[in-house]
Amino acid sequence: MSLDRTPPARTSPGRTLLGRIIVLACAVMALAGTAPAPATAQAAPPAKAAAPQTVTLRYGPYTIPKAENGEHGMLPNQLAFNVEKPCENCYITGFKPNLVYADGSNANINTGPMLHHAVIFNSAAWDTVCGGPRRVLASGNERMESVFPAGYGFRIGPFDRWTLLADLMNHAHEEKTAYLEFTFTYQPVLGSHITPVIPLWLDVGGCIDSTWDTPAEPSERSRTWRSTVSGNLVHIRGHLHHGGIAVQTENTATGQLLCRSAAEEGGTPEFIDHHGMTEVSRMPSCSGSPIGWINRGDTLKITASYKASEAGLADVMGIMHGWVTEG
Repeated sequence: MSLDRTPPARTSPGRTLLGRIIVLACAVMALAGTAPAPATAQAAPPAKAAAPQTVTLRYGPYTIPKAENGEHGMLPNQLAFNVEKPCENCYITGFKPNLVYADGSNANINTGPMLHHAVIFNSAAWDTVCGGPRRVLASGNERMESVFPAGYGFRIGPFDRWTLLADLMNHAHEEKTAYLEFTFTYQPVLGSHITPVIPLWLDVGGCIDSTWDTPAEPSERSRTWRSTVSGNLVHIRGHLHHGGIAVQTENTATGQLLCRSAAEEGGTPEFIDHHGMTEVSRMPSCSGSPIGWINRGDTLKITASYKASEAGLADVMGIMHGWVTEG
């Protein structure tokens, strides 16, 4: 099943990402004086897993200013609160981000718009690495699809509340209007037999500000995180900016390289603007059942490498977003 829903984005720049969830207590009813069941009574058969389903959600519209005076048009860090979720009480088993025009065609730098970054937060859950609202999923202009190994997914609960942060750019010399679009695959929780996973946000720049500036020569930058969870890492994806070579995560406690994602730029014409400038067009993810085991107390090291440039690169990023079972 494929649906297309287009709720308007609601932006409130003055508000913070902090959210609270009201915990509802359920009363347990005591059973007393119940008559015994007849000897011939049969137990209800187990619920059958529903077939995987697909839904496409569209957020926006976003009108991005034109490029002028040698600078790209910018629509920085737009916030939309309590945005639509793809399903209720379900497991997300895959997602594909995109930036599109109203007619559904791709909006990419060959015609102007660029998905600098988009992050969806769940204000009802705590982020394992950074604290605050949980970073559920994210993408840059590479727009890579994520598909979890069979039998794994992250859960959307009945009280989850999603906040969308979108940072958009425009290479064209006229303003452009585009929509963020995510296509999700999911299964209802009932009868699914899915093993739940939680996200790990690993960020070279840190949790507060993901960006830094590179020197003119080739460079690497790393950051470590001591794991507070134990489990199997089953999927991880990377994000770099223009000029990025690769980003990788290793478990220094075991010496295992968990994933290395090498960037490709200008792989198709959509990722080349009218000046011939390229942007990252592909960053392969890593999947496995599992990729590797992480123990509580293990140190995960994320490293991003960038090419030489004439004057260095400003405001680059190096992020890997993984999903791990909780053991």
